[in-house]
Amino acid sequence: MDSIEINRQDIVQKLREVIDPELGVNIVDLGLVYGIYREGDKIVVEYTVTTPGCPMRRYLQQKVEKTLNRLDAVEDFETRLVWEPEWSVDMIVPDVEFFSVPPPQLNQQ
Repeated sequence: MDSIEINRQDIVQKLREVIDPELGVNIVDLGLVYGIYREGDKIVVEYTVTTPGCPMRRYLQQKVEKTLNRLDAVEDFETRLVWEPEWSVDMIVPDVEFFSVPPPQLNQQ
């Protein structure tokens, strides 16, 4: 495992502390984090929100930035809100415990 992998794991672990306030689940397990990679000396975190009109998008951005600021290993970063692929409830990891009632429904096919 190289150092970028170790940093990525640290970042993922810390991003699990960012909770979507509407669903009560962390953004990693919701499948909202699409990418964590290095671009030069900067760490880039690509994420999305549950809907384009999500009222929590600015809140989540601030929480992600605050989380990255607290990591000693991350000196420079950028957060990118992306819309592709479009988020769906199928991106939620299995067996997530929801604190909201009712939880979002998985697509039935």
